[in-house]
Amino acid sequence: MLKILVRIVGTLIVSGVAALLASPSAAAHVDAILEGGGPGETGLITLRVPGESANPATTKVEVRIPDDIQIRTVLAQPVPGWKLDIKKKKTDPPIYRDDGTPVDEVVSSVTWTATGQGILPGQFDDFVLEAGPLPDIETLALPTYQTFADGTTDAWTEPVPEGSDPEYPVPSVNLGATSDGASGGTGITSVIAWTALGFAVIAVALGIFSIDRARRSAHPVLPGAEATPQRATDTE
Repeated sequence: MLKILVRIVGTLIVSGVAALLASPSAAAHVDAILEGGGPGETGLITLRVPGESANPATTKVEVRIPDDIQIRTVLAQPVPGWKLDIKKKKTDPPIYRDDGTPVDEVVSSVTWTATGQGILPGQFDDFVLEAGPLPDIETLALPTYQTFADGTTDAWTEPVPEGSDPEYPVPSVNLGATSDGASGGTGITSVIAWTALGFAVIAVALGIFSIDRARRSAHPVLPGAEATPQRATDTE
């Protein structure tokens, strides 16, 4: 029994590690996290931008609001060591504030450019937007462009259909289902979930083994106890 459990544990651990290493999403990538807010409400959207060890320092981060999405108010949080640039686009027809005031332009992109060394390999930084009212859609995708010190750029723009695992997934937040905590984001969530399930199976198996072993220890089989009983002989 113990040998079988050891084999199961080894197999699950090796499989989990292999899945993490083999999955493109296991690599660090730009992620989006929504705090509060759903359709028609205001929420904070945090873009978490990592500096991978294989790349030079990140010196510019640009996030774009899709052309078919109009968000009346988009405020960008300044980040120390970064210069902020906000571009807008015209709206036709205009949209209106709660007091009836028309708005004929909205934010189209927000760019943070490093004034210092930027995001070094092995580090990350957060870039926050306050946006609202959020659109009445299930998922808000935010195409993001990460530029490095050598002039190269990673375009995090690839759609993420269910079951897919692109190399450069577009950061997105789920607006259709809000909760008390943060929601949305892409990444290694599914891999982590399956790995956690594997370890849960291991824990259950080890628990069963421990109970079985304790039961055997409490009721040991005495030598000769399993001997075949002698047949009774007839007496006259």
